[in-house]
Amino acid sequence: MSESKNLVYRIATETDAESITTLINSSYFGEESNQGWTNENEIITGKRTNVTNVLNMIIDHNTIFLIFFGETDQVLKGCISLVNKSELKSAYLGMFAVRPDLQARGYGKFILSIAENYAIRNWNVDYIKLRVVIQRPELIAFYVRRGYIDTGFKEPFPIQEVKTATLLRFDLQLVTMSKCVRK
Repeated sequence: MSESKNLVYRIATETDAESITTLINSSYFGEESNQGWTNENEIITGKRTNVTNVLNMIIDHNTIFLIFFGETDQVLKGCISLVNKSELKSAYLGMFAVRPDLQARGYGKFILSIAENYAIRNWNVDYIKLRVVIQRPELIAFYVRRGYIDTGFKEPFPIQEVKTATLLRFDLQLVTMSKCVRK
């Protein structure tokens, strides 16, 4: 385990799938998510993911989940997934979550930085990419402040991929954002 900012982290294993799923779902939807600033209650309801999806990501050899705990309490505080797209010299970020009651304390910046550095060190990537719901301007602004730019690539929200959720709006789109990490 590595440590910093009162968090320790490690790569998730199959035994972590259930706790990761709970963290992600509570960070994006439902009453608990209202404690934070990144919830999607106004645009989507249901669940962001399920244990099977998370487990499949954990066992995929091109994907890792980094999970973050309190330094002393060992309580899961955040997570982020990285997918290695070696043919594109890129890594894709996803499933980024910080416990709602801990948001706006700098943990998200820290987790994002650790994930970026992991991809740079271990996969020799030139770019880090992610997709964000366009109707979430506060989240887009967060990534812009971290050096990501709008690539101009937009696509409809893939509701068919998120079988555990229901759209409250049907105009949702995703924008791909990218950050060059090689100088």
